[in-house]
Order: sequence, then structure tokens, then C-alpha cells
Amino acid sequence: MPKPSKYHLAPPPRPAATDRHALYEKAVQDPDFEIELLERCLKKAGRPARRLREDFSGTALLSATWVEGGPERTAVAVDHDPKVHDWARKYRLPALGGAASRLSLVQADVRHGPRGPFDAILALNFSYQAFHTRAALGEYFSHALRALAPGGVLLLDIYGGSLAQQGMVERRRVGGGLTYVWTHWPVEPITHRVRCTIHFERSYGRRLPGAFLYDWRLWTLPEVRDLLEEVGFVDVDVLWDVEPPGVEPRYRSRRHGKNQGTWLAYLAAGRS
Repeated sequence: MPKPSKYHLAPPPRPAATDRHALYEKAVQDPDFEIELLERCLKKAGRPARRLREDFSGTALLSATWVEGGPERTAVAVDHDPKVHDWARKYRLPALGGAASRLSLVQADVRHGPRGPFDAILALNFSYQAFHTRAALGEYFSHALRALAPGGVLLLDIYGGSLAQQGMVERRRVGGGLTYVWTHWPVEPITHRVRCTIHFERSYGRRLPGAFLYDWRLWTLPEVRDLLEEVGFVDVDVLWDVEPPGVEPRYRSRRHGKNQGTWLAYLAAGRS
């Protein structure tokens, strides 16, 4: 029987229960589901699931989930905000152990990020809607296309629906006496510009400091799909939730969908 080690390694640091980035991950992100969806897209395209670039990465949760999927996997998390990567260095990387060596954090504009080649690029949580013009969004898509290996996949999410046009407020409990509040103002009809916020409230209604603020253009699904094809992507698939509201979502390739108050879909675009 081996002797017990005289060295006692401290556990990795953990963020506070009211840390806004930790709350965002808990309330908004679903890394297991989204990595599984990406793996399915790569399998369909015949690409290995090895090299990932996560654009608009925030705290690099998806990149971390990716590298935990196997020792052959690497990830590059790209974000222009140094603060989110500081958070990832403090909390995310130590929790990964040895897998942290396969995750790189890069501070950059995603239009000028690492060139790869990558098997897949993720651009989730609607972050590309920070680009308000076709020129800016097209520049990003063109860069992503060049960074993919042949057969590689870019996976985006997109939302819409009548309530997204009119404005809405969503409130949802996230545990610990805290409520997630998503406020989506009405869309400006000429520019399609929209302002959104996320904040968290305690059970007695007091807001936690540090809301997330977004100034987006609400791109329509046909606009994004057409622009992907214009810059050279092929086999642009719309993955639509085929289950009714209130049921666990199941996304399948569809040419047509039924409009709802709100809907969320994915676009998987390939490089030839």
C-alpha cells in the first residue's frame, strides 16, 4: 500500500455564489447539449472532433467541456474582453487539471483571431449580433471560413419570433434564492437594433450588481443563412426544434418552421 503523500494540494478556487459569470453559466449556457450538437454536425460532415475555436468565448466554458471530451482534443477560446479570460485563468483552468494545457485563451477581435485550421468553430449566445452591418458580419464569416479545415463546421445560434420584435421580459429561478431576468426591448424597425440586459435578483427583489448589457442587431435567419452562403460556406443547415414548447428541445435539419412567440434555432455551415 503506498504511503499517503505529505503534500496536500489545495482545491482549485471557486467563484462566489453570486459571481455574475458563474450565474450566467448556470442560467444561460448548456455546454453538454451544445457540444453534443456540434459533435453530431461534425460526424455528419465526416470531420474528426479534435480542434475547436470558440469565438466570443466569455469564460471558455464550451472550450473546457470540449477538451474534457478526450486527450486528443484542443481548444482555442477567443474573446476581446480581457476580464473574462482573467476569470477563466483564475477559476476555469485550475479546475481542468492536466486538460488545461490543451486550452488556449486568446484576447482578440474574432475577425482577426487564430487561423487554425480548426475542425469546428463555435459562435454561440448570439454574440455575432454585435456586428450591426452586413460588411462587418460578412468579414467575420469570411475569416471563420478561412480558419476551418476542409469539411469543417461553423455552428451558430439564432433567435426570433413575434415577442422578440415587440419586446419581452423573462424571469426564471436559478436556485440559491436568485432569479435570472432577461429584458429584451422592442426592436427598432428601420435598423433592427435592439437592446437587451441580463441581471439577477435576490428573492426579496434586490438586484445583484453587474448586469450584462447587449447592443445587437436582430438578424433574421434568412439574412444570416444567405450571408454565410455568399462568403462561401456550403451545406448551410437550419437546425430547428421539432418538439412543442415546454418539451426538451430536439433539433433537426428543416427547410420550414412554424413561427412562435419566441424560437431558438442553430445554423451549421460547412467548408468544402
